[in-house]
Amino acid sequence: MQDFPAVHLPESITDLPQVRAQWPGTCFVCSQGHPHGLRLRFHHTDVGVACACRIPAGYCGFDGMVHGGIISALMDEAAAYSLFARHGKLGVTREMQTRFLKPVPTETEIRVVGQIASFGPTQAEVSMAIFDAAGQRLAEGRTFWAFPRLSRIAALAGVEEAVLQRFLDDCQVVG
Repeated sequence: MQDFPAVHLPESITDLPQVRAQWPGTCFVCSQGHPHGLRLRFHHTDVGVACACRIPAGYCGFDGMVHGGIISALMDEAAAYSLFARHGKLGVTREMQTRFLKPVPTETEIRVVGQIASFGPTQAEVSMAIFDAAGQRLAEGRTFWAFPRLSRIAALAGVEEAVLQRFLDDCQVVG
C-alpha cells in the first residue's frame, strides 16, 4: 500500500483567515445557495486550506456514518480550494486516490484539510485528509490536477471568464 504525503491538521481553524471568495455557481459542496448543499467555507493555511464542518445525517451511507462519496467530495473540494487559495488556479481533477481509515461520523464536527504537495504550470498534486475533533485521521487522499485554459472552463460551466478570474483573485486575498 502506497503512503500518501503527510497532511497536518492546524491547531485552530477558526483563527485562520477565511477564504473570501464564494463560488459563483451551484456547487454541492461549497455554494451558499445550493438548496441541499453542504455550504463549506475554507480557511487559509500556509500550504493550503482547512475547514471545520458537520455533515448532516441525510448524507450517510450506513446510519451515522458519512457516505464514502461525500467523503471523497469533501476532500476533492479541499484540494480545489487549496489550488484556488495558494495559486489562483482553477483546474480539473484528473485522478483521485482515497483511503478510508475509520468511519466518518455524521452530525459530529470534522476537519477537512487540503495541502499542496507539488505545483507546476500545467499540473499539480494535492494531499487531503479528514480528521475528527480530537485530531484522529479518518480518511486521506491525494488528487492530481490539470489546468485547462480558464476560457475553456468558463465555456463548460456557462460562467463568464471574468467572473471566474475575479473569484480566483478573491480566493488569494487573505483577511
